[in-house]
Amino acid sequence: MTQGIDVSTFQGTIDWRNVKANGIDFSIIRAGYGRDISQKDEKFEQNYQGCRTNNINTGAYWYSYATSPEDARLEASACLNVLAGKVFEYPVYFDIEDKVQTSLPKNRIQDITVTFCNILESAGYWVGIYSYKSFLETNFTKELLERYSVWVAHTGVSKTNYSYPYGIWQYSHNGKIDGINGAVDLNYSYTDYPDLIRSAGKNGYIPNDDTQYILHTVRKNESLWSISEKYLGNGTRYPEIKVLNNLSTDTIYEGQVLKIINE
Repeated sequence: MTQGIDVSTFQGTIDWRNVKANGIDFSIIRAGYGRDISQKDEKFEQNYQGCRTNNINTGAYWYSYATSPEDARLEASACLNVLAGKVFEYPVYFDIEDKVQTSLPKNRIQDITVTFCNILESAGYWVGIYSYKSFLETNFTKELLERYSVWVAHTGVSKTNYSYPYGIWQYSHNGKIDGINGAVDLNYSYTDYPDLIRSAGKNGYIPNDDTQYILHTVRKNESLWSISEKYLGNGTRYPEIKVLNNLSTDTIYEGQVLKIINE
């Protein structure tokens, strides 16, 4: 079992070094909400980099307002745009809990969820569903809840009695962690997602049995040129790294994970 948090712009600027020092192993960070790329979480990049720099395993979630499968397709497209070029050791979760969704028919809720999750799965992500206990138990079939990874919210109890398999339990909305001003959600993970995701080659990782590439974590003051010199023997080959990692600029940052051709 590992201890984690989930965060968004509502937690403000986080001191991730302090968070790590206080025993937090993983963080699920909000990538955004809704169906437009402009709805990217304002702190997503900062939170992602903070986790990478301080060796905190990371997942992401997308808060949904979808009321139809078409809405879900648009949300999935926006989410993929935000996640592009990054790696995650925990699943990417579809957060379905908003009041606009609670009155929808069960089959509509399921169609919305499957649409979003299947699009992300097709793009190579390990996906999951997040919601509160009663919503999951009331609106989803057993087959769906076993098909995708589940992150269940059930607070105010010493142990959840959620009826189906789950990988993460969100047990508090009022946690206090050094490095974060105010309350933060607290979670326990019971599944070794980092090992499963790396081995499966999901979320930006390469399968363990594939020796065509290696992974390099960018260090302070490194450039694409210096990394290319180190691994490819010539700095002028850095465009190969850009293409492999779908980078649109020469800018890289500390903690970023890059795929490199293994020569």
